[in-house]
Amino acid sequence: METEEPGSPSPDDAVLFFGVALVLGIGSRHLLRGTRVPYTVALLVLGVALGGLEYGTKHGLGKLGAGIRIWAAINPDLLLAVFLPALLFESSFSMEVHQIKKCMAQMVLLAVPGVVISTVLLGAAVKLTFPYDWNWKTSFLFSGLLSATDPVAVVALLKDLGASKKLSTIIEGESLMNDGTAIVVYQLFYRMVLGKTFDAGSIIKFLSQVSLGAVALGLAFGIASVLWLGFIFNDTIIEISLTLAVSYIAFFTAQDALEVSGVLAVMTLGMCSMLLLQKLLLRVTASKV
Repeated sequence: METEEPGSPSPDDAVLFFGVALVLGIGSRHLLRGTRVPYTVALLVLGVALGGLEYGTKHGLGKLGAGIRIWAAINPDLLLAVFLPALLFESSFSMEVHQIKKCMAQMVLLAVPGVVISTVLLGAAVKLTFPYDWNWKTSFLFSGLLSATDPVAVVALLKDLGASKKLSTIIEGESLMNDGTAIVVYQLFYRMVLGKTFDAGSIIKFLSQVSLGAVALGLAFGIASVLWLGFIFNDTIIEISLTLAVSYIAFFTAQDALEVSGVLAVMTLGMCSMLLLQKLLLRVTASKV
């Protein structure tokens, strides 16, 4: 049995930090319940504090700090690949169908033209104010990264305050959609930065392929998975495992095989699955998933 060298990070340290992080999250949510401070903000502050103590002090945090360094060194692409498909599917699948139908126009308006306008304005501000001598393509590439919103804390706070379901649905649905829009915009300017040239026609063609192709793929996977679920009776393990597996397969098929937006594909998959399950009266299956 191999032994760790003295002072070298151990896998146990990573597990230690994971456990401590969970306890801090639980404690923050419990202690801040009933206050106006979102616990996600408290977690951000705690994370910054732990990172500062580990990286900014001479002695660090010992084994806990070693665990922090292990997690910090994980490939970011791996983190996205592991967590993003499941999180996207859960968010889109859990939205109420009738609310989506009522709010779709507002969500699309905010998520598509809104993100494009935000990208243009932020790109112009970056180009004119940042001292890095970036060209317009690089400026718009950077602004595309900043155009998407993450309203997790906002939606949670709205739910706690008893805000209308319509408002929460618009904010949450727009967030899902603008993630897909921002990634498509980012992919376009990323290719431009690498030297590819686009005219107006090729830009429209590229955006259509990346976005509409992802939607079509999500619909195909959604229809196939729901048809399969229709033949399964009272087997929660298969139902949950199937939907989880399909979300990952759809994401990687979109990203790697077809080079379209995996975010849009999984988002479409989740919404399509919930809509079809409701129409086929498989509400028990939907509630289990």
